[in-house]
This record gives sequence, C-alpha cells and structure tokens, in this order.
Amino acid sequence: MTMKKYLIIIASLLLVFASCKSKKTTAVNKDEYYTCSMHPQIMEDKPGNCPICHMELIVVKRTNTAADEILLNDEQIRLGNIQTDTIRNGMIGDKMILTATLNTDESKVNSINARIMGRIDRLYFKNMGDYVSKGVHLYDLYSEELNNAKQEYIVAVEKQQSLDNSIIDFNRLVQSAKTKLLLWGMSDAQVNELTKTKKLLR
Repeated sequence: MTMKKYLIIIASLLLVFASCKSKKTTAVNKDEYYTCSMHPQIMEDKPGNCPICHMELIVVKRTNTAADEILLNDEQIRLGNIQTDTIRNGMIGDKMILTATLNTDESKVNSINARIMGRIDRLYFKNMGDYVSKGVHLYDLYSEELNNAKQEYIVAVEKQQSLDNSIIDFNRLVQSAKTKLLLWGMSDAQVNELTKTKKLLR
C-alpha cells in the first residue's frame, strides 16, 4: 500500500471515531416540565432560567389540563395570593375590600381660611368635586369682630364729615379703621360701599 492509501484510511477512521463519539444526553422526563414561579406561561423541557425575569425554573409535574388552562404549583399559588372556595348557595355582596394607599395631588389642593373669627351662615358649595369658578361667592360669614370694625369705620367717617380736624386728626382714624377692614379681607369696593350706605352688610 502506498502512503497515500494509508493517509486515506487513517482519515476515514478518524471521521468514524469522531462521529461515533458518545455525547452526553439529558434524559427528558415527559411527565415533568420546567416553569417560572412568577411567569407560569413559560414551559420548558429542560432546566434553565426564565427568559423574562431570569429566575431559575422549577420542576412541575404534567397533568391532563386543557390547552387554555394554566397549572400552578403550591409556591406559585402562595406568591400570587390566590384563594379558592367551593360553590355553594349564598348571597354575593356588592362590596370589595382592597388594601391600598390613597394619595392626593397636593399641587391641586387648595384650602380657604377665614381671616377673622366668626361663623358660616350659608355655604354655597357643599359637595366634594363641585366645580368652583374663579371669583364666585363661596360662603356667607358672620363675625362680631368684623361688625365692630365696620362700626368703628362708619363712626370715624361720620366724625370726619361733621367735626373739624383741628382738635383730632380724623383722617388718621378713618385710615386706620379702613386698613383694619382691608387686612381682614374686605376689598376697596366693599369699603367704599360701606362708606356710602353706612350699613353693616355681611
């Protein structure tokens, strides 16, 4: 035999040994499959990690379930907080108790505080969620302190108009009484109206 034939025979034997080399095969158990405890839709024939959350897959035994059903093991039921009950006669309530935290958007919350002690005689908006336009009347407030301050202003104006300012400077008294009313929330228009009518309006 020539050298060329020897080389061909050796190459053929190497190819045969390489193709017949035993590979490690993992025995696939058809009664079990691997799934993710967080994503039960994942069903694999071999162990590994979940392609969604990368958690290690767990072994689950196969059962005769329909194609559109999902079988959950005890750990998945516990993690999903799933509860089952038996069918029986009884009333079905219309209430559902949910554990939650209610947060309000503080940037959209407004509070209205009176600048003076008193009582609200009439409230024009009583329901939560009522639309309130800018500048509308919200409530009628009665305050004894505010009425006394109005009375002081009216008296100061009347004295200014009837008496001479040589002894007492009524201009300063009127301005002081007016400033008090403005600080307590009255507008210039309301003070001017009070000057004209001399009535203690709310």
